[in-house]
Amino acid sequence: MNDKWKSFGIEDQVAIVSGASEGIGRTLAIALADAGAHVVVASRTQTALEEVASEIEALGRKALVVPTDLREVAQIHTLVAKAHAHFGKIDILINNAAWTATVEALDVTEEEWDQTLDTSLKAYFFLAQAVAPIMMEQGQGKIVNVGSNLAEVAFRGRSVYSAAKAGVHHLTRALANEWAARGIHVNSVAPCITETPTRRELLQRPGYKDWALEQLPVGRWAQPEDLIGATLFLCSSLSEMMAGHILMVDGGWTIH
Repeated sequence: MNDKWKSFGIEDQVAIVSGASEGIGRTLAIALADAGAHVVVASRTQTALEEVASEIEALGRKALVVPTDLREVAQIHTLVAKAHAHFGKIDILINNAAWTATVEALDVTEEEWDQTLDTSLKAYFFLAQAVAPIMMEQGQGKIVNVGSNLAEVAFRGRSVYSAAKAGVHHLTRALANEWAARGIHVNSVAPCITETPTRRELLQRPGYKDWALEQLPVGRWAQPEDLIGATLFLCSSLSEMMAGHILMVDGGWTIH
């Protein structure tokens, strides 16, 4: 276990991470293992998940690979059932999976709308709903929803994604309001545009980098690693008085 993360006190806890095959999800899954947790990794890409699981096991933690199409509620129930049967408990849920097309609002198709909302909002609700009874029986649990600064500020070409992430932020507050008294702490981390494999093409568009960096007082893109500290904090007992909070990890974008 990484000594840097010992103070978070999540050793031997069990975490589910959705969208764990790449980008932010992969980084958070490995970070949770590095902090001492056992991790259930889920996405549609089994080969990539197996690579993540190997990294987790190399850290001395247990990993469970559950390929899941998170747009399908039946598969979400299977994911949670397998995780609970395998480990006997679920302490942490990281709702991270997301999808969107970057197109002007006039060009959005029904298929793009459905895929964005189903992956980036519907799946968050039904995953949280599925783990909640287990956490309530345990008397404790942490749910961290990965939101976005685009839930708070307008951004061209991302109307549907912004709507989904605004939904995530308010869903976070609504679930916290219902479940905090039952021991489940629901909070959100909200990054700005983060340099992941799926975002590199966007960040390389002519003029885009200069424009976007003007929005960032810290003067650089976010990296997936920038989400680790905030996420581990919200997963830990150090955040026991936080419920329904949106923790912005956006380089100052939303202070304008």
